Amino acid sequence: MKLFKNLFKTKEIEEESKDSSIQKSICSLMIEVAYADDQLDESELKAMANSLSKLDIEKEEIQEIVDATLAKSKESISFYEHTRILNDQLDYDQKKEVLNSVWAIAFADGEMDKHEEHLIRRIADLLYLNHKDFINAKLNQKENNENS
Repeated sequence: MKLFKNLFKTKEIEEESKDSSIQKSICSLMIEVAYADDQLDESELKAMANSLSKLDIEKEEIQEIVDATLAKSKESISFYEHTRILNDQLDYDQKKEVLNSVWAIAFADGEMDKHEEHLIRRIADLLYLNHKDFINAKLNQKENNENS
């Protein structure tokens, strides 16, 4: 019985670790998009917090994740490490939600920078999302931003 309990605890820890790596990967992509125009705006930080809260993350945890990801993003060399985690752990619809989240960051400051769009295109490609989903996510977030 003890062995079974320990196995269950190990499984819980693995699930928490998996969730944490997904959250950090999504946050890293959002930060990269936010920095694509060489500035991190307060509205972009609010959009990140809003997107992360949809992942059932506590407010205190969101700030910790953002701070840790900001520090680590300076070390990050490519998006592959983040998109690989997401490709391994998420289904197609969940990856489309990630795409919506990064578009929300791009539109958060009211300006669409060409570097942000290019970066999101690369993210969509690395997540194996089709062009139709890329365009739909962009149009949906643009409309949401205009209605806000």
